Amino acid sequence: MARLIPVSEWAVEMFGEKHRPHANTLLRWIHGGRIRPHPKKVGRTYFVEPSAEYFDATADLLERML
Repeated sequence: MARLIPVSEWAVEMFGEKHRPHANTLLRWIHGGRIRPHPKKVGRTYFVEPSAEYFDATADLLERML
């Protein structure tokens, strides 16, 4: 099993320090299922696999339609 990292650290790795999403945006993405594989909540913090990716269902649908 892969080591889990906090979602805030994942966001910095994925988008960079300058362009990382706000904490409220990350929570919306978690609750909306936009981070795959889905983060796990341990206590008050969400953790995710380092290989997780942002998934936008709308963009995926449009791509499949075209």
